[in-house]
Amino acid sequence: MSQKLNNQLWLIPFADLMSTLVILFLSLYAFSYNNKKSEYEKAIATLQKELGVESADKKIKDMDLTKKVEEDLKKEIQDEQLGIEVTTSKIKLTFAAPMLFDSGSADLKRGAKELLRSVAENLKKMDSPVLVEGHTDSARMLGKKFRSNRELSLMRAFSVINYLVAGGFPAGKLSAYGYGEYRPLAQNDTEEGRGKNRRIEITVIRQDTDGGKS
Repeated sequence: MSQKLNNQLWLIPFADLMSTLVILFLSLYAFSYNNKKSEYEKAIATLQKELGVESADKKIKDMDLTKKVEEDLKKEIQDEQLGIEVTTSKIKLTFAAPMLFDSGSADLKRGAKELLRSVAENLKKMDSPVLVEGHTDSARMLGKKFRSNRELSLMRAFSVINYLVAGGFPAGKLSAYGYGEYRPLAQNDTEEGRGKNRRIEITVIRQDTDGGKS
């Protein structure tokens, strides 16, 4: 009995080694996923296509178009004026509001239309519902054109939608929301925090074209 036990003692350090390796690989996987979500999503979609999942083609197309947006707006992403978030259910673009609008204004800047041109072209090709959300900081609107931050944020969202529709995006697939200061990303007691809260979010709702069937 003792001989048999001795012969199996090697399993203990082996199991510890395997556990350590699993943790290491999971950590590397998480790091890779968080830093290259688009590539990860495309790899999964490619595998699904090989397995015969009908919606995989659209996922691959969406990922290619998202990559195109990333390449076209590389400088803005590097300057942290634009963020891109990719999940299985959505693709979200977050623009710092000063990129698109002057303070207290809901009229798109001339340069903003150049920034949105690539986004508009690629969103149209994705053929998915799109939500446009306006957000502000909590600074009071004193002597301004709009009665509240919420009204300002909504009118900014409408300005973006009007631009997308003028570019040929189906109006029936667009929705506008204005949240004012009520969905902050950061505290409003610092200029840095207020800057993060002043933003426009454009979210593509990803849908399976086959209703989830393979």
